Amino acid sequence: MIYYYDLHIHSVLSPDADVLMTPNNILNMANLKGLNIISVTDHNSLKQLPVLYEISKSYDMLFIPGVEITVEEGFHVLCYFKHIEDALTFDALIETCNHKQRYDEKTLGRSEITDIYDDVIEIYPYDLTLSLNLSLKQLILILKDYDHILVYAHVDRKKHSGIEFIHEIPLDAIEVTKHASKDFYLKNNIQNKIILHSSDAHQIIDILEKEEINQIELESLTIEAFFRYFHHG
Repeated sequence: MIYYYDLHIHSVLSPDADVLMTPNNILNMANLKGLNIISVTDHNSLKQLPVLYEISKSYDMLFIPGVEITVEEGFHVLCYFKHIEDALTFDALIETCNHKQRYDEKTLGRSEITDIYDDVIEIYPYDLTLSLNLSLKQLILILKDYDHILVYAHVDRKKHSGIEFIHEIPLDAIEVTKHASKDFYLKNNIQNKIILHSSDAHQIIDILEKEEINQIELESLTIEAFFRYFHHG
C-alpha cells in the first residue's frame, strides 16, 4: 500500500516554530492534507509527545514518536521510536545532556508545552536549539537500548548538515529537502540509500501535501510495517 508522510514537523515546543504549531493544529492540518503518517520532531526534547500521541488516537493516521537531535558535532539527526514509553525514557536521558542555557524569548521565541486543548501549561526554560553534550557515536550507543530509527536530517542544506559523516557512520536513512538535485545525489553517492523527504515545518502551511516525493510503500499502516521498511524487524 502507498502512504503519504511528513516525518519532520516542529511544534510550539521548538522555540523557532510559529505559535500556530500546536498539537491539534498540526494533526488537523496533516489530516486535511491527506497524510497517513506523521512525526513531530521538536529540537532536543520529546516533552510534547504525550499530548500529541493522545490526540493522534482520534485520527486514522500513524503517529511516530520522534525528535530532532543536535549532536555535539553541530548537525541534526532525526530519531524515531517504536514505543512512546521509550521516547519518554529517552527524553529524560537527553535532558541530562542539555547545557541548561536560558534564552531570550524576544530573540528566539518561547518553548511551550500544551495540554490536549492547546492551552499552554508550561514554558520550557532552556535553549533547545543548542547542541547537546552528546556526540553522534555516543547517541548511537545509547539508542541500542531502544527500538529506533536514526536518520541524517536535511543533508543538502549548508547549515546543520551531517553530509560528511554519512559514509563514515551510516545510519538507517538520509533526509534531503525537495530542492536536492540529481547532481547532489551522485556527488555524495546516496542514490542507493533510503531517502526521506519531509517538510521540517515550523509553520502550519509548510506541512507537506500528498505528493510522489513523500510517499512510502508499506505492508500496512502500522508501526511494525514502518520499522520493517527501514530493515528493523
